[in-house]
Amino acid sequence: MSELTKRAIQESFKKLLSNQPLDKITVKNITDDCGVNRNTFYYHYSDIYQLLEEIFLTEAQKSVEKMEVGQSWEEGLKTGLCFVKENKKLIYHVYSSLHRETIERYLYSVSLDFAGKFIDNVSKTLKLSVSDDDKKFIASFYKYAIVGIVLDWLEGGMKNEPDELIERMSKLLSGTLKTVLENAVKK
Repeated sequence: MSELTKRAIQESFKKLLSNQPLDKITVKNITDDCGVNRNTFYYHYSDIYQLLEEIFLTEAQKSVEKMEVGQSWEEGLKTGLCFVKENKKLIYHVYSSLHRETIERYLYSVSLDFAGKFIDNVSKTLKLSVSDDDKKFIASFYKYAIVGIVLDWLEGGMKNEPDELIERMSKLLSGTLKTVLENAVKK
């Protein structure tokens, strides 16, 4: 029952957020929409921003899980970008509010996981013994590159499809990562 209630609260919030800016949504709007009382909302969430964080965390986990079941980093990232594109109004309402860092944290988290897994896969395939510190540093570098590209995509109105964006990133990442990892071993 508790999970159903949380899901109802999340769905109401996403519906409201698709129609109005984040800063205009109140707990009362959410509870009226999903038919629960304020105490029920506060039993599950301390405020609207915790609810927002949980929604993005859940979506990030879905993207990472796709990669963990044997799919490529591209498929996992596609899941995340498709969520963004499918919820375009919601994303823009959050992104244009004072809480754009929630979206940025979501993107950084997803990108770091993808970059880390991609680096592990490539270094294993190439049989390179790269230190954990170097892997973390390289993953961080790629995280910022990926997030920068995605933020540009957001700010540009998401005109390209996620597949096109991922294909272009894949060409860059696949072509450079081998050299970066080999250089990390040489140092």
